[in-house]
Amino acid sequence: MEAVVLYLIYFAAAWSIAYLIVKWRWRKSIENSKNFGIYPFFIIVKSEKMVRVFDKLVSFNRRLWKILSNIGILVALGLSMFAVFYLADNLKTYLLTPQEVGVANIVIPIIIGVTIRIEHLPYLLLAFMIVLVTHEGMHGLVARLEKIKIKSTGFFLAFIFPGGFVEPEEEDFKNASTLSKLRVAAAGSFANLLVGLLVVLMFLTLFTPSISGVIVLETTEDSLIKPYDVVYSVNGYPLNPETLFQNITIRDKIVIETSSGNYTYHISKPVTIQLAHILREAGVIRIDYFRPTVLKLSDPGLEYSFFRSLWWVQLISFGVAIFNMLPIKILDGHLFYMSLIQSKIKNSKILKILDNMLTITCTGLLISNIVFTYKTFGFFQL
Repeated sequence: MEAVVLYLIYFAAAWSIAYLIVKWRWRKSIENSKNFGIYPFFIIVKSEKMVRVFDKLVSFNRRLWKILSNIGILVALGLSMFAVFYLADNLKTYLLTPQEVGVANIVIPIIIGVTIRIEHLPYLLLAFMIVLVTHEGMHGLVARLEKIKIKSTGFFLAFIFPGGFVEPEEEDFKNASTLSKLRVAAAGSFANLLVGLLVVLMFLTLFTPSISGVIVLETTEDSLIKPYDVVYSVNGYPLNPETLFQNITIRDKIVIETSSGNYTYHISKPVTIQLAHILREAGVIRIDYFRPTVLKLSDPGLEYSFFRSLWWVQLISFGVAIFNMLPIKILDGHLFYMSLIQSKIKNSKILKILDNMLTITCTGLLISNIVFTYKTFGFFQL
């Protein structure tokens, strides 16, 4: 964790120096540029070239894209209904049957260093990049499918967080048919769902179905076991979720089998102890379950990093796909439902009331779930 914090400090310093140099050396060019901008800890690059890429992809098979975008509308509607139902049902569980609350009821925002351990930052950066690029890319592709003009596309870097965007012509979108608007609004979450499902398929095909031990993430300085060693067994007992907290009786010695060799500890008298406690006594502070790949990579740390990268990609993909379809202002769900409602109701006052009601109701559900999560489980980080 200290290494990550130090990295962030160095990165912030590099950002500041680069910003000052660029602003001093190319200030006039930047001020006159419509496609490039740099600000403290934020850089943005716009381009119209991706629009031509979208057009080429769409022209490849317009009928196929139409079918997919229509499926996207149904999927987005289902995701939206699931999101609202989940939050409402989850809140009911917290209020009426708190004894049934478990891990599946946890709802937290993603805030690096607050709700998410900072050591997960590299995985999150990769996940956000994949999710945002595919999300915005599908928005742009379907917009061009519906012949909605796009001002520009581009990429940005907000401190260390990469992202992408698509900027449609507002008038073109406003004048588009209701079906076209629904297709565009649904496209982003549909793309995220597909990415999530693809990653799940990768899990099923690239990793063994069973856990083969625990991988060590943190140890004391004097521990013989080192970070990213995999502990397979203790005195012949394999380590997995079913056995980790199991008691075993040790008579004279402890043999810990790891990926870097066996470690033997002699004891003075017989003792009955949990396997997890034995690892703590051996200087192991933090672990995670280890599932190797079928590729049989030689480095357990590399295999674990690959697994965690995919895990975060699927988590963020499914999370964005579902909660992005909530009818809350700034989310695609808001655009989806308002496009649908505006096709039936023309009175601006009624539209505004319905708009505010949807946003307030769903925002209230979301915040209530977060509050009850921390009230029930206390402060914790993933």
